[in-house]
Amino acid sequence: MSRNWWKIVTALIFTGAHVGQLHAADGLYLGAGIGIASFKDDLGSGVTLDEEDAAYKAFIGWRFDVIPVIDLAVEVAYTDFGKPSQTVAAQQFEVNLRGPSIAGLLIFPLGPVDLYGKVGVLDWKLDRTVAGTTRTSSGNDAFYGAGIGFYIWKIAFRAEWERFEIQDVERVDMVSVHALFQF
Repeated sequence: MSRNWWKIVTALIFTGAHVGQLHAADGLYLGAGIGIASFKDDLGSGVTLDEEDAAYKAFIGWRFDVIPVIDLAVEVAYTDFGKPSQTVAAQQFEVNLRGPSIAGLLIFPLGPVDLYGKVGVLDWKLDRTVAGTTRTSSGNDAFYGAGIGFYIWKIAFRAEWERFEIQDVERVDMVSVHALFQF
C-alpha cells in the first residue's frame, strides 16, 4: 500500500510541475488586436445609427500570480472604435469613438488556456458628425468584458468581448482578437 502511495505522490508532483510551466508567468506584457465595434446611437432628427466598423487596440499590462488558482492583471490600452457611418435621406451620419483605458483582469489559468473577466474605465472622446457638422463630447465611463487566451511559450493569442457604458450612447460593444508577448 505505501508503495502505491509514493507512486501517486510522485505522479502528482511531476504533473503539477509540468502544468505550472504551461501557464503564463508574472510580469510585463505588450499586445495589440483588431476587431469589430458595434455602435448604436440616436443622432437626432429621428436617425438611429446602428452600425459596425473595424476597431483597433494596443495595450500594455502586468500580470500577478497571486493565488495558485487565480491570477490578476492590470492593463492600460488605447482603443480606436473606427468610424461607423450611414447615409439617410442623402445625409451622411458618422461617429468616431476613441480613447485610453485602464482595466483590472481576473484570470483563471487552466494550463496553457486562460479564462478571464475584466472591468475598467475608458477615458473617451466621441465625435458625432451629422450632415457635415461635428459635435464633440468626452468623458470617463465604465466597461466590462470576458475572454479566453492561449499561451505558447511567451506568446499568447486571445479573443474577447467588451461592453462600454458610454454616457448618452445606447450601446457600444467590441469583439476582438489579440496577440501579445510576455517579457
